[in-house]
Formats: sequence, structure tokens, C-alpha cells
Amino acid sequence: MFAVVGMLAVWQAARPWIDRHYVLANREPETVDVERHFVVGYDNIATIRELVRDAHIGGIFLTRRNVEGRTLTEVAAEIDGLQSIRREAGLPGLIVAADQEGGPVSHLSPPLPIPPALSSIAGLPLDKRFEAAEQLGVVQGSALREIGITMDLAPVCDLMPQSPPGIFDRHTRIAARSISDDPTIAAVIASGFSKGLLAMGVTPTAKHFPGLGRVTADTHLFSASLNTAEEDLLKTDWVPFRAVLDIPGAAVMLSHVSLDNVEFGVPASRSKRVITGILREQWGFRGVAISDDLTMGAAQHAGLCRAVEGAFNAGIDLLLVSWDADKIYPALRCGLDALNAGRLDRAMLKQSAQRLDQLKGR
Repeated sequence: MFAVVGMLAVWQAARPWIDRHYVLANREPETVDVERHFVVGYDNIATIRELVRDAHIGGIFLTRRNVEGRTLTEVAAEIDGLQSIRREAGLPGLIVAADQEGGPVSHLSPPLPIPPALSSIAGLPLDKRFEAAEQLGVVQGSALREIGITMDLAPVCDLMPQSPPGIFDRHTRIAARSISDDPTIAAVIASGFSKGLLAMGVTPTAKHFPGLGRVTADTHLFSASLNTAEEDLLKTDWVPFRAVLDIPGAAVMLSHVSLDNVEFGVPASRSKRVITGILREQWGFRGVAISDDLTMGAAQHAGLCRAVEGAFNAGIDLLLVSWDADKIYPALRCGLDALNAGRLDRAMLKQSAQRLDQLKGR
């Protein structure tokens, strides 16, 4: 018994190393069709350089661990160095994403100034909110673009919860991050902020669809579901999302919450009925869809490979592996194995690639 446990422990420890060599050895052109969809966080610049150089990823994610104790010049130089590697290899530029929502989630501050929370605008007179939000987006977008960020995982479009968070909600903290409990106010401010970002060349990302305002479980740790009817959500929770997604160039982040009235028990991040059915077919959304971090508990309960494969086949364009760097190579291998086994929808991949081309073209 102890020998089996020991062997399993050794296998788990060696798995990232084995997957790394497998991924780096795959240089076939069609593997790029899969790998270009991954946006990854990192704590080791050497690791990220080899992924960037050989086109094994499509983008990077920066957070506090990448900027803490560093100057803006140093951060900008690191991003520019990675982009230079791509240019020298004749490859498309990297998507460079960050969580700079304003207020409590401003992971690039410092060295960037801490931007005010978007909820601070909600108390302004009705005719001042859009303009103030747009100006905040311009200021924030300018600062982000100055250091090389191309995609901001903001604004938070989840409505402010009516009830207190669950006892185990240690990370989501939507009450502190949301704009308002009023759908119209949230929509005006979220869309104004998004237009400001776009004016500065930064892609805004409405998150976390289908909404976390009614969800009490923390998806960083636990599975969660939303049982509200679509008709009700369209009049409430989805008003801010639709306002942002009607703006050409905006993106959307899919959470790991299951929309049980649409596809029971399947996280939205891998639900074809949600991504393709609702967002693409019903709403006519043509922008980029990115998953929430696939290393979160709610995404991995069914296994990392199922999360990766399901996201691809549901219509996700960018797969985010942001927090646990040890999962980068296993996630990439999951995608490659699914491709080689014929389990990925090639037509879906082709459509997704076109959306990424449009994003990078902007």
C-alpha cells in the first residue's frame, strides 16, 4: 500500500517535467492551432521564454508576483523582451493580460497607481456616470498600454450580491469588486469603462459570465451553480454583460459556474449551450471568449484535461492558466492529446483562430 502511494507521489511530482518535454518536442504546424489559445501566468522567466520562442502559447498573464518590488521600466522591459522574441521568430505578438479591475483587485499596483473602484462612480449624477467611467478607462488603459498590457480582465459585470458571501468565500469577494446592484447603473459604467480601454488599445473583458452575483460558493475551491431562469437573467444580471458585449472589440470571460437551466452541472467555461448557444447564436457576439483560470477548483473537479477539451469544443478562444504555473505543461499536453486523438472540433478551432486573428489585428 505504501509503495503504491509512494509511486503515485513520484508520478505526480514528475508529471510537469514529463509533460514539458512532450510539449517542447511537438513542433508540428498543427500543434500551434491548439497552443496559440493558451494564456499563461508565470513565476519563472526562463520557462516562459521557451514557450514564447517556439509558439507554444498565445499570451501571458501578469499579476502581483510578476511586478512586486519592480519599477514600471523593468516590467515594461520584460514584456518588450518577450515580444521581441516573437518578432525575431516571425511570430504573431503575444496577448498580454492582467487583472486590473480598480479598487481591491489591482494586481499591477504598485508599481502602477491603484485605480479607483468602478463602484465609486455609481454615486455620481446619472448624466455623469458614462463620461466618468470612460475617462477612467482612458487613464487606466493608457497606463496599461505604456507597459505593454494588451488585455484587461475587467470590468466586473457581476451584480452586487443581495446576500452576504458564503462562509467559505475566501477569494471571489464579488461584493467588493462589483459596480452596483442596479443592472442599469452597472451597464452604463461597465460600457463607459470598456470604451475608454478600447480607445487606448486595450481589450476590455466583461466577467464573470453568466454572473457570480447570485452565487455563494467560491469557484476557486468549489463547484457552483446558478439556477435562475434565462428570462430573469436577461432582465437583471445579464444587462451589464450585454451592454459591454455590444461594443465591437470587447471580450468576455466565462466563469466555472454551471447554468443549470441551460446545461445542468456543466461549468459555463465548457458549456457549448452557453458559449455557442447563448453568446454566439442568440446574442450575436463575435468577440473573443476567455475562460476563467482553469487551475481553479470548480474547473478541475472533473479533471484538467476534461476542462481543457471541453473549453475548446464549447467555443472558448483563450484558455487561461494563470495561477498554478505547474499546470501549464499538463494543460498544453491535454490540448495536444485531444487534438491527436481527434477529440477536438476542427471547425470550432478554425472559427476561434479567426477571432484571435481579429483581436491581434486590432
